[in-house]
Amino acid sequence: MKKNSLYNTSSISLFQYLFAIAVILVHSGRLTSYEPVHFGLKSILGRLAVPFFIVCASFFLKPSLRDARKMKAYLVKIVKTYLFWSCVYLPYAWVFFSSLHLPVYLFPAGVLIALFYLGMCYQLWYIPAFLLGLFLVNQLVKRLGMVWTGVITFLLYCWGLIETYSAYLDITSLLKGYQLYSNLFFTARNGLFYTPIFIFMGYYLYDHFHAQNFRVHRWQKVALTFGLFCLEGLIIFQHEGIDKNFFFLLPFVTVYLVNACLRSSFLKSYDLQYLKQMSMALYFSHPIFIEWARYGFSNVPLSYPDRGKLIFVAALLGSHLFGLAMLSYHSWQKEKKNRSLEKEVL
Repeated sequence: MKKNSLYNTSSISLFQYLFAIAVILVHSGRLTSYEPVHFGLKSILGRLAVPFFIVCASFFLKPSLRDARKMKAYLVKIVKTYLFWSCVYLPYAWVFFSSLHLPVYLFPAGVLIALFYLGMCYQLWYIPAFLLGLFLVNQLVKRLGMVWTGVITFLLYCWGLIETYSAYLDITSLLKGYQLYSNLFFTARNGLFYTPIFIFMGYYLYDHFHAQNFRVHRWQKVALTFGLFCLEGLIIFQHEGIDKNFFFLLPFVTVYLVNACLRSSFLKSYDLQYLKQMSMALYFSHPIFIEWARYGFSNVPLSYPDRGKLIFVAALLGSHLFGLAMLSYHSWQKEKKNRSLEKEVL
């Protein structure tokens, strides 16, 4: 994400960093015994993270639809990153597979399912889901245009809403149909039902960035949609469904938040690209430190919420140390390359 005088990428980098911390918080387990706060942290705040990442990525990716070279370079980069981290988490995948007590000869099939669908670890589902969603949305835009793409992605997203509102849909044919689907495919949080609408929202924001809807009352719209999102969360909290990945208001609050960040003057003059890089380090590495901490604190006589707090702090510190090491390594590589170029010139 390069510096652009039109967009406040520094604000985007800051929010990506904060949402990466929110992901760590969600994966650390319960941090409080007070149920409303736990729900708010995990199912409201935490649910904003991945949609924010997707809308940002697709917003900056939209111009590349007309440039095959740029799109290919982006896809190659993200696939390389994904394959690297998939290899890192292969031992974790083996441990999880072993816990299922399935025949060993099924492990290669399990690896393929993890690689192309579920992810080798619980945070890696995002990459195959994003790539599939990107392919789907690009094909829809190319063949049907933006309007029909919006309609189709919204209808696909509505299928996922069934899992969130399942407590209100008891004994209906919709819920029975979703249960049949989930028995085969585990979840609707994938590249067919979940990510396409957020990719579409990023594309839509890019195309209509100068429209009045996005230019005026920016933060008021964020506050309004977030308030409605919290109200929806309250409705779900009263009768929780199978899972809480899908919220009706989530695409709208996300696109307005990204828009407000892009237009904000806050921190615009600062170069916070390192926060974006740090957010990636936190997102990809934090399960390593969570699982280490979970194992290390397993015999400590603490309540579940207190153990969760310890795990969160340990994972936060560990992933930050990893991020700092990664930034230092990249800086050293850059300096080394620059010195090499200077020698060639001389």
